[in-house]
Amino acid sequence: MEQEELRLRKGGAVTVPVAGSAAAYVDTFRRRYDPHVDLIGPHITLAFAAELDACDWMSARSRIQAALADMPPFDVQVAAVDAFPDSLVLWLKPDDPEGQFATLRNCIMDMFPEVEFDHAGNFVAHISIGFFETEEQLEAARTVVARELVPFTFHVAYLSFLQADEGNVWRCVDTVELGTGRVHACPAQDSDEEER
Repeated sequence: MEQEELRLRKGGAVTVPVAGSAAAYVDTFRRRYDPHVDLIGPHITLAFAAELDACDWMSARSRIQAALADMPPFDVQVAAVDAFPDSLVLWLKPDDPEGQFATLRNCIMDMFPEVEFDHAGNFVAHISIGFFETEEQLEAARTVVARELVPFTFHVAYLSFLQADEGNVWRCVDTVELGTGRVHACPAQDSDEEER
């Protein structure tokens, strides 16, 4: 897909989408606490770089496909809430005892050795659900979410490459499946599709 077709801004993110019923559940929290809920779906950001765009992604796509073909899909349980107090961000914590998200992140970053990724040496797999103005607001929301959170599982079957359009809505540009390396059309932005 040509970047100009969608009028996308420079800067790209490689994400693990939270799909299906898990996405709908996560969005029940995001609708309360995340002003960006309509700009991007629930996800785990593996890597973001201000200089990465669709042309860069497409030129590395065959290498990404080959690498991801050797990484099987997996299920992730989410049962805890946490926060980044310095940036006043509330997030759900995926259980990742085998370090699969870090493995995926390193794989992606290795595909773009010339790209300077944000937070290159500091990665915490997380699903952002809220952004706050004060620490008091953050802690109040954390208490509510901790009380209401019902553990859930979602299936990680593919990675998505996203770019923001001129309205700052993040659009899926491409997806690559784990375990096969196949590429396919991005899921519909507003669908409530079940996990693949």
